[in-house]
Amino acid sequence: MKKFVTIRLFKTFRHVAYYTFWIEGREQSETDAFFSRIENEPMLIDDLNLLVAWIQEIGQNRGAKSRYFRFENDAAALPPPARIMAELGNSYCQLRLYCIRLSDEIVILANGGRKTSQTVQNSPELMAYFRFANKMAQQLIELIQSGELVLDGKLIVVLEAFELLE
Repeated sequence: MKKFVTIRLFKTFRHVAYYTFWIEGREQSETDAFFSRIENEPMLIDDLNLLVAWIQEIGQNRGAKSRYFRFENDAAALPPPARIMAELGNSYCQLRLYCIRLSDEIVILANGGRKTSQTVQNSPELMAYFRFANKMAQQLIELIQSGELVLDGKLIVVLEAFELLE
């Protein structure tokens, strides 16, 4: 059964607007589901706080430059790579929040979890989120190339109705 996915505004900062995915029939957006799940894991609270600090830092002060994101095929992930994280005094975070960086001003946050191995392929919890983010990224790239989706500053402008499929 096909499920439709919509994009909704999540949080706006001075330099970046963060959006999220909402899958038809679900009670929470993908990003809200990530935060709800991780907030209930006491061992991950410090990492979650670090991730939130980077979301705010990028949004408020730096802009969504590609160097602040981990390359994940067509998608990306936060927090930034270790060499960038060291700028705020931390170099490691075991969480990954998958996202799609559409411009220096627009990022769509998806879902994620704890990375338990060197590769996402060996982190079973993450693999489904990785696949979802990449599938969404591929569809969005096609919509931008066809002109059906236009970016205007921090806004996503839809010229015609479109549906993303999970």
